[in-house]
Amino acid sequence: VRDASGARFVLALKCFSTWSVFGLLRRYLDGTTSSGVYEARLGREKFGKEVHAYSVGFSRADVREVRRYADKIIFNSLSQLEAFAGEARGLKIGVRVNPGFSHSHYDLADPARRFSRLGVRNGRALRRSARLLSGVMFHTNCENEDFPAFARSLDRIGRDYGDLLGRLEWVSLGGGIFFTRPGYPVARFAAALRDFGRRFGVQVYLEPGEAVVTGAA
Repeated sequence: VRDASGARFVLALKCFSTWSVFGLLRRYLDGTTSSGVYEARLGREKFGKEVHAYSVGFSRADVREVRRYADKIIFNSLSQLEAFAGEARGLKIGVRVNPGFSHSHYDLADPARRFSRLGVRNGRALRRSARLLSGVMFHTNCENEDFPAFARSLDRIGRDYGDLLGRLEWVSLGGGIFFTRPGYPVARFAAALRDFGRRFGVQVYLEPGEAVVTGAA
């Protein structure tokens, strides 16, 4: 998928962080993504390559620490972005976008649930803050093995945020996409990722965790 789509893959350490096999995984992945300071440090010291750092709630001290390890830092809200963008100077800065829909199968990971605070919902405010951004993250899949549903969501993201994506360098589509399941239309999946990246001129990232190690044991 990585070769056919041109997407970059960063291992989600919150799912799999057994660094004794990082030497093997490093040959096939482009880096790691983290959900806090210590995972970012683990990615930098034990995996190398790219390190993405995201948290639902960074403190100022967290940002000052994580910038030592990360290449990209992704904020969960515009208030965090505006408060800490200066602290993250020199890094590629992103923000999580909440498009108002998802294919997550349990509430904890569902950004579209009622009262969710996972990501930015206000499209106008998001676009006003675009000057601070090099990319955005959409994390709307969790244990989703339905390719048609994924393809529809990709089309919707393109329709709703295409003008913003055209101003950015990269987009992360998150993890939780079960493209390693038997029967998954891998070629169509890779083509969809490739076409999306080319259409908007952005580097596409995926954040696989379980998909990296499924069937390995």
